[in-house]
Amino acid sequence: MATADRSTSRVRRSSLLLGTAAFALLVAPAAHPPAVASCAAPYLVDVDSLVLARGATATIEGRAFADGCRDSMSCGPGLGCDDCEYDDPPEKPMEDVALQLVQRGRTWDLGVADAESAADDRLGWVTWTFEVPKGVKPGPARLVADGAGPTRIRIG
Repeated sequence: MATADRSTSRVRRSSLLLGTAAFALLVAPAAHPPAVASCAAPYLVDVDSLVLARGATATIEGRAFADGCRDSMSCGPGLGCDDCEYDDPPEKPMEDVALQLVQRGRTWDLGVADAESAADDRLGWVTWTFEVPKGVKPGPARLVADGAGPTRIRIG
């Protein structure tokens, strides 16, 4: 009988040890790959809940309209960042960035503008000033700029 008790005790201990190990694997933090930076995609500024009036003059601004992405560096054996260089070529402002209004299968060209440069500390900033087409109907519409996703707006 003593042999059976020892055997049962070993099975319980083994089961407990196995269960504890499995639980530890589940709750232990997993190793994550190193974080990777990325440059922002072009976007329009302050257009959430934007309402444009037909025939009115409007100004829309955009950011991150630049070609290239300088988001990584390599550093040599020097002290600090004295010996660091960007891995990628400098970003260049986009030229001839078109802005369009799209509604109910129809498209209106609103304007074309060049993005600003890094010299002004405004790399990739674009401003379009235009008259909202009178042929646009009241209701939902989208603004679409080259390189940016469509942005929902309303026509009042």
